[in-house]
Amino acid sequence: MKKKKLILWILFTLIIIGLIVIFRNILLSFFDSVYISFRRTIIEEKRYLLFLKGLKNTMIISVLSILFGTLLGILLFYIQRINSRVVKLLSNGIIRFLQGVPITVLLLIFYFVIFGNVNIDPVIVSIMAFSIYFSAYVAEVVKGAYASINQIQIDSAYSLGFNRIQTLKYIIIPQILGIVIPVYKNEIVSLIKLTSIAGYISIIELTKASDIIRNRTYEAFFPLIFTAIIYFVICYIIGKILDLIYKKINPRMVKKA
Repeated sequence: MKKKKLILWILFTLIIIGLIVIFRNILLSFFDSVYISFRRTIIEEKRYLLFLKGLKNTMIISVLSILFGTLLGILLFYIQRINSRVVKLLSNGIIRFLQGVPITVLLLIFYFVIFGNVNIDPVIVSIMAFSIYFSAYVAEVVKGAYASINQIQIDSAYSLGFNRIQTLKYIIIPQILGIVIPVYKNEIVSLIKLTSIAGYISIIELTKASDIIRNRTYEAFFPLIFTAIIYFVICYIIGKILDLIYKKINPRMVKKA
């Protein structure tokens, strides 16, 4: 048996060596063309600097939009809870409008209509548009999480002597976060990917940077692959950070899963 295995391994090795020898020129030509394409699209004329600029703008727009959008979404949630029919109708109307309008159209409205005659940085305009768009989804996520909390728990906390701040800190917020974070993570990832449309208003973000390089070199492979990898890494890191926060807030749910 050992001799048979040895003979098979030798034959297998010889076949591999034979294939390498036969296709050597083809492989060398392939790797050479890949290197030339990489050098032409990324290295020459320091085109990698376009990717760095695109990454910088993408991160600025994403992080600030997430931050301001979250704060605005929480504010919208509190406005919805005001005991006024007019205020509730208005806030619900705003949320439904933002959820029903494509973000591309909303971004173009902000840039060409609202700020059409104003000399303003397109990055600031995009942050405003994405923040407002994101706030509608945050408000709905928080609203759904709050509605899932049993009112008896809140009443019991008050009966035990908890004040409003203590009830919010120890009863409401931990439960809301435990429900919100998984959905919130998905919304954040979606928002980061949506920032790829910021190029419509002359912002050099990652997708726009790859498009500029593609138009200059007439090669699409490396610019698009690099863009896809960078987006994946950003979304993966942010997802992992939120997963760690979720584990600290709700360890019991993680153990059950």
